[in-house]
Amino acid sequence: MIKVKNLKKNFKDNEVLKGINLDIKKGEVVVILGPSGSGKSTLLRCLNYLETPTNGEIQISDLKVDAKSIKKKDIYNLRKESAMVFQHYNLFNNKTVLENVREALLVVKKLPFDEATKISKEALTKVGMIEKSDFYPSTLSGGQMQRVSIARAIALNPNVILFDEPTSALDPELVGEVLSVIKDLAKEHRTMIIVTHEMSFAKEVSDRIIFMADGYIVEEGTPLEIFESPKEERTKQFLKRLKSE
Repeated sequence: MIKVKNLKKNFKDNEVLKGINLDIKKGEVVVILGPSGSGKSTLLRCLNYLETPTNGEIQISDLKVDAKSIKKKDIYNLRKESAMVFQHYNLFNNKTVLENVREALLVVKKLPFDEATKISKEALTKVGMIEKSDFYPSTLSGGQMQRVSIARAIALNPNVILFDEPTSALDPELVGEVLSVIKDLAKEHRTMIIVTHEMSFAKEVSDRIIFMADGYIVEEGTPLEIFESPKEERTKQFLKRLKSE
């Protein structure tokens, strides 16, 4: 489903990703954990070329691209394979909730207006936001805005949904409503990659956990393996520090 081979990313002299190799099966929910600066969000952004990798290959479904020879058309096609849910929502402030979800269906998928509207309303219903269809983002809470952003992602029916710390910009009392929506999506066996700091959520929702540090994948395994019996010292230190906070 998703294959990443020797993925590297440099920002000038700073090598943020140092050769990532990763396979993700269809329907698998993978959570990426790690300290700040470990390369988690950069990896996510490289998967849909919001950041251009310095080196390496990415394959999603049947589409395979190589950083050394990629063309604009390849980037466009790769982005159609995934949808991203951002930390800060990235909604259009001048568009209603419904318009925000419908926009990509009209522009990217080129669907007829009525079909795009129907799909958008179904997605908003799924995340509990259909009653807010005619509202603007400025009138919504952070949790509501993030649910709209998730609706926008699922409306596209992508092969994989990428979540970049979807709750880190939210007030603590709003986190639960967003995590609940993501848990429901996980039950549908959608392929998802989630960067998060929410440990109990990671345990509950993931099929596999990847621990990153210093631009590498240090360790990966089931939630039980990573949280109860991590093998690598770097993983043990990270989890120990989290428990003490």
